Amino acid sequence: MHATRPPLQPAPVDGPFCRNCGARAEVSYCPVCGQETRIEMPTVGHFIAEFAEQTFALQGQLWRTLQSLLLKPGELTLEYVAGRRQRYVRPLRLYLALSILFFAVLGLSGNTGFMQIGSGPEAQVGSSSATADRPAAAADGAGSSTTTGGEEAGATARRRGEMHIDTGFPDFDARANHRLDLLLSLPKEELTERIFDTFTSWAPAAMFLLMPLFAAFLKLGYLRRGANYAVHLLFAVNFHSFIFLVLLAGLLPVIGRFDGVLALAVPAYLWLALRRVHGGGWLSTALFVLLLCLVYVIAMALVMALAILLPLALL
Repeated sequence: MHATRPPLQPAPVDGPFCRNCGARAEVSYCPVCGQETRIEMPTVGHFIAEFAEQTFALQGQLWRTLQSLLLKPGELTLEYVAGRRQRYVRPLRLYLALSILFFAVLGLSGNTGFMQIGSGPEAQVGSSSATADRPAAAADGAGSSTTTGGEEAGATARRRGEMHIDTGFPDFDARANHRLDLLLSLPKEELTERIFDTFTSWAPAAMFLLMPLFAAFLKLGYLRRGANYAVHLLFAVNFHSFIFLVLLAGLLPVIGRFDGVLALAVPAYLWLALRRVHGGGWLSTALFVLLLCLVYVIAMALVMALAILLPLALL
């Protein structure tokens, strides 16, 4: 027969000692390891409260952090360097939470509007006229279907002519162009969906990998300030957190209508943050911001192009 096991209970402790490290702890939290000293049996509510407290720091830290991030560009970097850290959500935790939230919302909403293929004025006119002509097309029968098929083939041919890979490596170019032709022969909706899937899969890693490069350019731009690379990396993490906040706002239907204003908010915020953290004249900082944005956009485009083209060539 098996012996009856006693019910699960927190480990008994004789005296005001921490159950985790054994240090003397006469207050609510252990002064050595930080674990709470009042241990009770876990409940579902306890798990939820612990998750909210540890992950999102809802006990004032999150709201204070978001307020500083949005309304005081560069403030989080200065506060962290000054040693006032406990009152805010730690930079990397904030970045990860906002980036995960953005890509989760983006994936659930399926908002591919900013990736539509051929979404210019001509395409919009063509789509509206095609919609208006559908009843007539149904009446015309096979002739109309042939015309529509010819138009789609012509659009595919134009896309192929505009997109040709020439890296200087013949074998790679041949395979990549072949795969690219197969991709471009897909219907526009399916092509947009595939590019959207690639973006949502690779963009988080791309932005995370580009942050050290962004910090390196900051280091080069402010060599005379004497700040070490870690300070610039900290600035980059906080700035990217703001970018994800802007992207999240852009997913809202009401705010998304002002996408031009949101796009201008990013370099304007960077200009204010750099002046707050490093000082400098407004004109020299503005020119440096323009250079940073240009380099960043080019680097992001290259990374995303590799994310799309490498799988095409290696399949």
